[in-house]
Amino acid sequence: MLDELQQPYDHLEEVRLTLIRTVRGLDPKTLRHKPSPERWSILEDFQHLVLAEQNTLLEFGSIPASETFNPENLALVLHVLDGDIAVDVPDPAMEPDGAAGLEDLIRDWEASRERLRRFLDTCGPDDLHKPVSRHPVTGPLTLEACLRLLGSHFHHHRRRIEAAMAEY
Repeated sequence: MLDELQQPYDHLEEVRLTLIRTVRGLDPKTLRHKPSPERWSILEDFQHLVLAEQNTLLEFGSIPASETFNPENLALVLHVLDGDIAVDVPDPAMEPDGAAGLEDLIRDWEASRERLRRFLDTCGPDDLHKPVSRHPVTGPLTLEACLRLLGSHFHHHRRRIEAAMAEY
């Protein structure tokens, strides 16, 4: 894997494993507790993280040349995530239902993360700025932007999980 990809991937993997260890240590009642009616439970936030990564399809050539990466759109989404601003989920496929079991979600996340690693292993230096995915708000994402968004999204939901744990 390219050094430019290895560092962000390693960070994503390190924080994912730390979150899994933390969440595995919680009892089922804590996992399913909703801090308020409009907030997700810890398990729902966790499920959303898994769904988001599963639905992040990475593929070169999947974005038509007529669609270009817009850094302003990415900056807006990153501002929302990094500022912990509550917004609706932009894609219904990523809406958690809270019905999945924790170990099933962890298994699914392992498989998704392995797909990400295998994809990144195939990338060369010329691929870093190519569009590889499409986000419902940002539109096309380059490989580097996609990794940045995955990291920002993860930390947003990690903070929500930590806040829910502190409130319980």
